[in-house]
Amino acid sequence: MNIYTFKFSKKLAVAAVLALALIIALIVILVPGKRADVASGVSGMTTKEDLKEYIESLGYEVNDSVWESREVVIPRVFDDVYTKYNDMQKDCGFDLSKYKGKTVALHTFGIKDYDGNEGVLCDLLVYKKKIIGGAVYTADINGFMHGLKPKE
Repeated sequence: MNIYTFKFSKKLAVAAVLALALIIALIVILVPGKRADVASGVSGMTTKEDLKEYIESLGYEVNDSVWESREVVIPRVFDDVYTKYNDMQKDCGFDLSKYKGKTVALHTFGIKDYDGNEGVLCDLLVYKKKIIGGAVYTADINGFMHGLKPKE
């Protein structure tokens, strides 16, 4: 039978604490969290109310009677229309190309009195509690569409 012993010293205790601190720091740095990164999306969106507050932070008034949520798939290959849509997203600090082939939540909210226009909607694309894109638009024949940017 072999018996091993070692002497526990202050140096060993300090080294153990430093090693543990280093391991914890690496875990915090390497494991994705709920940090907001404007270039890649707005994090922490977990409820309808969170999404509504985000829209209102852009200066729009949400019509509470209009809301829909469904899942959509970002295409793996962008056609011309989706490429132009993604260019609009990039102008607002988003980029959907990172989410090709992913299933995301599409939340549609009604917008009240958008410069005299009725029937204006706001879409938010959400992936893993993070807004990754969206648009403000109207389906009117003479309608408009723009990315998620503050109301002027």
